[in-house]
Amino acid sequence: MPHSLRLVLYLVAVVATTLVHDPRLLALALAGVLLASGSGRVALLLRALRPVWWLLLLISAGYLLMGYLTRQPVFDALVLINLRVLLLALLTAWMVRAVNLDRALLLWPRARRWLVIVRGQMLLFRRLAQDYRLAQRSRTVLAPSLRQRYLGSAAVGLAALDKGVHNAELVTQAMRSRGALDD
Repeated sequence: MPHSLRLVLYLVAVVATTLVHDPRLLALALAGVLLASGSGRVALLLRALRPVWWLLLLISAGYLLMGYLTRQPVFDALVLINLRVLLLALLTAWMVRAVNLDRALLLWPRARRWLVIVRGQMLLFRRLAQDYRLAQRSRTVLAPSLRQRYLGSAAVGLAALDKGVHNAELVTQAMRSRGALDD
């Protein structure tokens, strides 16, 4: 199957997932995606869960607390949210594994330019986080405490936000000078 068709199918599946409001259908779709993903489905599920696990846990705890305080049933909404987010994460992890974006975007040169920009930004932020990690490791003899790790993460987040705003301004100026943005 061509990569561009896989990308289109992924986009259709994402839109369809957002339009379904029945937890049984979402659970069925989740099982179907797991079965269709082929070998390595457990690793794929773990890869999809890793970035959203803490977010789902935090949202679920907030909903449960809200339901407890307001004495409103929230279980149905909670199941729907968790299944939808998990299905979207699984679809995305599968797409990243199965679709070569360079090949998928061959027909759309503007989209390929955006892909180059996104990849460049990802490399910059990875390098920034690695630099901060190495700097923290080189300055301490002992393993950092939880508080120090939180402070280090906050510093990386602030530096990434600063760099992101600066880079967005530069990219916008460069694209505007080349006529890519019609204001």
